[in-house]
Amino acid sequence: MRCFAIYLSILALPFANSAEARPVSYPDGWTVMLRNDVDQNSAHIHYTFDTQHSLGLRLRYDRDGDFTFAGAQLNRLIKRWNNPDSQANLYGRFGLGQVFDDQSGPLKRDDDEALFLGVSGDWETRKYFISAAAEHWENGQYGDYSSFHGRLGVAPYVANTGALHTWFMVEGHHKPESEDKLGASAILRFFKGPALVEVGIDDGGEPLLNYIHRF
Repeated sequence: MRCFAIYLSILALPFANSAEARPVSYPDGWTVMLRNDVDQNSAHIHYTFDTQHSLGLRLRYDRDGDFTFAGAQLNRLIKRWNNPDSQANLYGRFGLGQVFDDQSGPLKRDDDEALFLGVSGDWETRKYFISAAAEHWENGQYGDYSSFHGRLGVAPYVANTGALHTWFMVEGHHKPESEDKLGASAILRFFKGPALVEVGIDDGGEPLLNYIHRF
């Protein structure tokens, strides 16, 4: 049952990230995106310079590999579909930078170049959403890896503009190079105005905390 739920949320979802978690904001807008879970601590700060592109700094600490990536990330809105009762978006992303070993002593590795490519999208109404994302990292001597994520979400009530919005979500992921290739998380999302908070727990009992703020 667990594997079925995970694969359903990954493979059956054509798009990713909800309206308030998108990598391209409004022109001249700044966004801070923080993610913390069992795999990573990540910060992405970006500036949206037109309706299709944003550019910013990405910092990511990899818990398994005990290294940090620091570099630039470019996000592009590839396509948007606006319908009377729903919206869908497709995004691409590209990052280029350096990885640094967080270990010390004689086993400390040299810095290396790294890059990543990703695609994500979303489909949502005021009540439901479906999301998925894929990302591949090339980290030189630190190793390459890919990840696939998907989400299903439902809002227990439909909030008016400016009110507090709440979502119940389940997320599944597949990481081919990881020891735990399949996993799932239960998440509560709250957002109001420019701020969004996610709290959750994964199937191993590890907490999840994400925060997004737009300026």
